[in-house]
Amino acid sequence: MNAVLTGVGAALPAVVVGNDHFSRLGVTDEWIVHRTGVRQRYRLGADERLVDLATAAGAAALADSGVAADEVDSVVVATTTADRISPGLAPEVAHRLGTRAPGAVDVNGACTGFLYALDYAMLRVDAGRADCVLVVGADAMSRITDEDDRSTAVLFGDAAGAVVVRAERGARRAGCPQFLSFGSAGDHVGLLHVERDDPTVRMAGGEVYEFAVEAMAHEIRQVCHACGVRTDDLDLLVSHQANARIVRAVARRLGSPDHQVAVYLDRFGNTSAASIPLAVAEAQREGRLTPGARLGMTAFGAGLTWGAGVVNWKGCVHAVRGTDCPAPAPDASGGRSGDREHRP
Repeated sequence: MNAVLTGVGAALPAVVVGNDHFSRLGVTDEWIVHRTGVRQRYRLGADERLVDLATAAGAAALADSGVAADEVDSVVVATTTADRISPGLAPEVAHRLGTRAPGAVDVNGACTGFLYALDYAMLRVDAGRADCVLVVGADAMSRITDEDDRSTAVLFGDAAGAVVVRAERGARRAGCPQFLSFGSAGDHVGLLHVERDDPTVRMAGGEVYEFAVEAMAHEIRQVCHACGVRTDDLDLLVSHQANARIVRAVARRLGSPDHQVAVYLDRFGNTSAASIPLAVAEAQREGRLTPGARLGMTAFGAGLTWGAGVVNWKGCVHAVRGTDCPAPAPDASGGRSGDREHRP
C-alpha cells in the first residue's frame, strides 16, 4: 500500500478584513503589502467557531476525493487555537461529518502542524493501519493576535484546509518515492511564542525571517534528495504562507520559477496550520495542480520547528505518465519519514 493525497478542501469565515482596518496603527495598505504581501484576511465572526470551519473544510476534501464519511478511519486536526483547551477539534469534526467513531486527535505544531499531521496520516496508511485518513489544518489566529502590535496584527487570518490521504495499491511498486522530514531548534523558542499570561503571538521578526528561509530551503532539498528528485522536478512548491518575502526568498534559494511556487498570502494572510492545505486548494481551483502531480511542501513555526515533504497528488506522477520513477535514495533510518533534530 502507498499513501496518496486524493482530495482537498478549504473553508473561510464570512468576515473579510482589509488593510484599511489597521490605519489606526499608523500603517498604510502600501506598507503592509510591501512588508508582508497581505492585502486582506478572513476572521471568525462573533457567532462562528473554529470547528465550523474545520468541519466544512473536511467535508469539501471528502467530496473532492469521492469518499463517504463512513470510509474514514482516522481524523487528525492540526491547530493551536482550538475552541476549547480540551477536548480538541478532531472528535467533534469526526462526529459532525458523520464518521463511524474513527480515531480522532489534535496536533499542536503551530505553523508546522499540518505537515506533522500529514506525516502521521501517511505513516498509518503506509503501515496498513488505516485506509483513509482525513487531515485538517485549522487556526483562528485572531484569537491570539495583539491588535495593537502592527508587526503581527497585519499578518494573521483565520481559515481551515483539509486533505484526504488514502491507500493506493501499486504506486510504491511503480517507484514513486515520498518522504517527509522534520527538525527543531528549541534553544530559539523565545523568537516566536505565545505565553499563558500573555496569550498573544510575540515574534522577533528579523531573526525568524532569516531562520525560516534557511530552514525551509534546507529541508525541502533534503526530502528531494531522499526521493531521488531535484527541486525543479516538483510540479508545485507550497511553502507555509507566513510572509510573501519569506515564500519568495525560499523559492530563490531553491531556484524555483514563479509558475512552480504557490503564493496566496494576498488573499488570506498567514493562517498558520491551515496555510498549506488552503494554498493547495487554491492551486487546484486555478488548475495549477492536476492529478499525477508531484507536490513539495515546506513549513516553519514556533518551537522553533520546521519540516518538508514530497508527496504524490491524486496518484503517482510517473505512473500516470507511463514511465518509471527513480528509486528513492537510501534512508539510514530504514523508513520513509525522517524525524531528526538538526540546524539548517
